[in-house]
Amino acid sequence: MIKFFRNKRKSIIKQGKTQEYIKYALGEIVLVVIGILIALKISNWNESIQIKKEEVKTLKSLSEELNGNLTEFNSIFNAQLTRNESLQTVLFIDIKNQPISYLDSLITNNVESYSYNPSTGIYNSMINSGKIELISNDELKKRVAKLNDEVKDYQEHEDEITEFTKVHLETYFIENFNIPPAVLSKLRARTKQEERVDMATYVKTFSSSEINSMYILLLKKMGRLIEEGQNLRKEYTDLIEALEAEIALHRN
Repeated sequence: MIKFFRNKRKSIIKQGKTQEYIKYALGEIVLVVIGILIALKISNWNESIQIKKEEVKTLKSLSEELNGNLTEFNSIFNAQLTRNESLQTVLFIDIKNQPISYLDSLITNNVESYSYNPSTGIYNSMINSGKIELISNDELKKRVAKLNDEVKDYQEHEDEITEFTKVHLETYFIENFNIPPAVLSKLRARTKQEERVDMATYVKTFSSSEINSMYILLLKKMGRLIEEGQNLRKEYTDLIEALEAEIALHRN
């Protein structure tokens, strides 16, 4: 093709047709420009395809990580809900009419602490490398960027409750309870004498205004944690659904 155009150009020059040569030269230039534009368009199209593929890959990896984190969160959060019920039970039941083994379980549940530690490898890599900019849906991008702050808010409430429990409840029980660890861990049964002593300790403890005040304060903190947890669980669920919808959109 190039040889054809070269020969054509030489033929026009030999014939001395200057005006025709100028027109021909301009035509060649136009053809070259058109060729360049077409090549650029194809290059941009290929680049766009690659960007979309990278976006889908990023969205899939993030969705998988968040699904795993949601499963872990549900386990931790459900344990917090159980603990909250246990704390409420102490304030509203008649201790004297409960089996001592049940009271043991309440004490154990009341001081149990839980920590949510999600996997953040994919999320952090995406943020730190700037791959979050691959997400073409601006609203989705904002939600993804905001997720880390919402997780931290929940974790701060967890840390506050853990610290309060350690400083107040655990300290109180250590100082006022003499229940053998082997009994609480169910490694051995109580003697009759131990049962009478421990029951009297439970009744005295849960009748005191000091322990009731601790429980009321802790329940208030738990209330805020549960509210944060419900919001975080909803955000996880909604965000995962939004990611899956975006992935499906790019597949079509």
